[in-house]
Amino acid sequence: MARGLFVGLTTIDIFNIVAHHPHPNRKIKAQRQSVCAGGPAANAAVAFAALGNDAHLCSSLGKHPTAALATVDLHGHGVILHDYADKPDELPVLSSILIDSSNGERCVIYADPYNRELSPDCRYDQLITDHSVILFDGFYLEQAMAIARAAKAAQAKDIVTVLDGGSWKNGLEKLLPFIDYAICSDDFVPPGCSTPNEKLPYFTDLGVTGCAVSRGSESIIINIAGQVSEQPVSRVVAAVDTLGARDILHGAFCHFILSHPFAQSLKLASQTASHSCRFYGTREWINHL
Repeated sequence: MARGLFVGLTTIDIFNIVAHHPHPNRKIKAQRQSVCAGGPAANAAVAFAALGNDAHLCSSLGKHPTAALATVDLHGHGVILHDYADKPDELPVLSSILIDSSNGERCVIYADPYNRELSPDCRYDQLITDHSVILFDGFYLEQAMAIARAAKAAQAKDIVTVLDGGSWKNGLEKLLPFIDYAICSDDFVPPGCSTPNEKLPYFTDLGVTGCAVSRGSESIIINIAGQVSEQPVSRVVAAVDTLGARDILHGAFCHFILSHPFAQSLKLASQTASHSCRFYGTREWINHL
């Protein structure tokens, strides 16, 4: 069993599966509903735990009554939460998700995550103890930097650091030199870059060992030491919901990279993410591993 730390955003996701998206000024009955923790770091931590590991999540959730919806879910899926909410009594980030069961299309309404910060008065560098892998999702950069620096200072511990690059955030250029592997989306656009051929050298120039651009159902573009290749993504039979698939890919990658090369870890992680798309929500796939 490996131990992993996931640093970043936690939301409360409210899912509604409907026959079709509602028309204006009309009500519609949900076919299915669920509530669980969401956010890139939280979903990745759950996936890491589901694959048999010890997952720890450093995030800002707080003590508002609605926060219990997320903490119960995380605990039930084996994730240990380290909650350092700067303003614990405030409403956490809520996300309302409508999924059209006829075609898998979705719409998401969410609160501004940048209004939730981590407390500045904690020793975040001490969180690295006994961890084999640490994932950052780009939120809480000041605290992420403290953890990343500590991880790289402890070279003898061989801690693998991973970046989930969902979208570019100011200041990430300071974190990237401490990252071993970066997996970003098409929406992740560093300054001066637009195409994957421009993005990948940007990571290499900052010292990232391996980087990749995931593109949904299309192949993953990989760069290892300047060598660019493509990794096909497993075809999903009867896909019903792609929500959270990238988060699950990152959590699975953190599992596989501890025992496999970079390209093979991406292949195995993408298979796990593809599997998750066969089920609604971000948890049901675990019951069918």
